[in-house]
Order: sequence, then C-alpha cells, then structure tokens
Amino acid sequence: MAFPRALGRKGPTLETLHMVETVLRRSDEPLSLNRIKGLLPRKVMHRTLREAIEHYKRLGCVTEGSKGVLWTLNTDPEFWKVTRAWEAR
Repeated sequence: MAFPRALGRKGPTLETLHMVETVLRRSDEPLSLNRIKGLLPRKVMHRTLREAIEHYKRLGCVTEGSKGVLWTLNTDPEFWKVTRAWEAR
C-alpha cells in the first residue's frame, strides 16, 4: 500500500474522523457528502470531510460510489475466523 500524499496543511482532526466514522457506521445506506455534513454534530468544511473520507477509503473502511459513501468494514469476529481458514491464492 502506498503512503498517503502530503496534504501541505493540517488534515482532519481525530475528533472529526471520529464524528464521520460514527455517522457512517450508524447508516445502513450510502450517504452523500451533504447528508453526512447535515448529520454531523458540528460544521465541517467540505475539504476536511473529503480528506476524512479519503483517509477511511485508503484504510479500506469505506466504499464510495455514485450514490454516496458507505461504511464497509466488517468487525464481526466470526467473519474473520472464516477468512483465516481460506486458502491463500
């Protein structure tokens, strides 16, 4: 995996990342960036929100498509037990 590009300025704070993660985890459907902004407890600039989404995309936690952003990280321990038993390809 490649290192993330340098932002040239400060990125999203840990608090912002936590707020975005909470909103995405609670949703069962893809959310547009404007909808995410509306659900956040405080205002966040569009660029900061975009950087937070890119951060989670790089880590494989979210998927972004034409309908919006969706949290896709599976934290179910049973799921990971099954995947460890799969053959390496």
